[in-house]
Amino acid sequence: MNFLKKIYPQNFKRVILAVILIIAVTSLTMGAVYDVALKNVTLVQIDEFNGIGDNEKVKTRKLTVGEFLEENKIEIGENDVVNKGLEEEIVDEDVLVIRKGRVVELSVDGKVEIVTVTKATVGDAIEEVGVALSKDDVVTPDVGASIENEMLINIDRVSHDEVIETEEIGFNTKKVNDKTLTKGKTKVSQKGQKGEKQIKYSVKKVNGEVVSKEKISEEITKKPVDEIIKVGTKSATTKKSNTKTVSTEKTKAKDFSYSKKFTMKATAYDSSLSENGGNTRTAYGLIPQYGVVAVDPKVIPLGTKLYIESSDGGKSWVYGYCIAGDTGGAIKGNKVDLCFNSKSECIRFGRKTATVYVLN
Repeated sequence: MNFLKKIYPQNFKRVILAVILIIAVTSLTMGAVYDVALKNVTLVQIDEFNGIGDNEKVKTRKLTVGEFLEENKIEIGENDVVNKGLEEEIVDEDVLVIRKGRVVELSVDGKVEIVTVTKATVGDAIEEVGVALSKDDVVTPDVGASIENEMLINIDRVSHDEVIETEEIGFNTKKVNDKTLTKGKTKVSQKGQKGEKQIKYSVKKVNGEVVSKEKISEEITKKPVDEIIKVGTKSATTKKSNTKTVSTEKTKAKDFSYSKKFTMKATAYDSSLSENGGNTRTAYGLIPQYGVVAVDPKVIPLGTKLYIESSDGGKSWVYGYCIAGDTGGAIKGNKVDLCFNSKSECIRFGRKTATVYVLN
């Protein structure tokens, strides 16, 4: 002070007052700046698993969330959730929320995920991770169960759908006697047609797999049509030649005119299996039956009317009037294959020499 008094002898008091004023203003300014760095923070700590929820006001001059937590000796567990990052800035009137978390395994939609949850019940935890449930879904454990660390939560997606399936209906085959057809002959008078029906099912699926299927209703949309086969009951009729009518069955009568006569090797085949590869119709389009014989068409044209008997003039056997209506791989040249109505007749006939007359 003495040096000021020497410098300002006359204005010493004024200088002192000015110095005091400068010091006071500086102090007030520095204090104000210092107070500006002080921030009010609301600290919320929630542990729903143990029913704990704390809420307090804390003053701090720390700059970041991490520094604030360290200042207040708060440890964040590896599963805990903080609403702000540790490097984020703390501002005045900030709200810092810390939630205790637990890790669970969540199995849903064919995937297993490891997730952190902060809610205390299974249902709330599922909602927290953003998984929507339908009313039919099955949750294990139940949605009201308490969350345990590392527990497995399984969600089975359950759906109930109605589906309509179309199925075929088979037709029936009916045989009716027909006196206009010769015995052994058949004719399809009405072709069978399959019908259709629609069946409605209630289908339950779990995770996309069908676990139950229950019929609700059934409706016939197309009725089947029966197949009707006429079966001949008429006795064999006679055939007329140009000169005289004789029986088509075995007979000794042979008052007829003919244009050619062959001596041939005769064999026999069953009417149930033609020589034409087992077809239901012969090469000439006839039904295999007694009176239809297989020939080599290079020797005898198909459709030719014939009379066949044993080579001794019919004394040993007579096949009678017939028609060249079939062919066969083994029937070449002077060979003829006679159709009989049963296998036993074929066996009895065996192989014989025959006279074959080509009728006019």
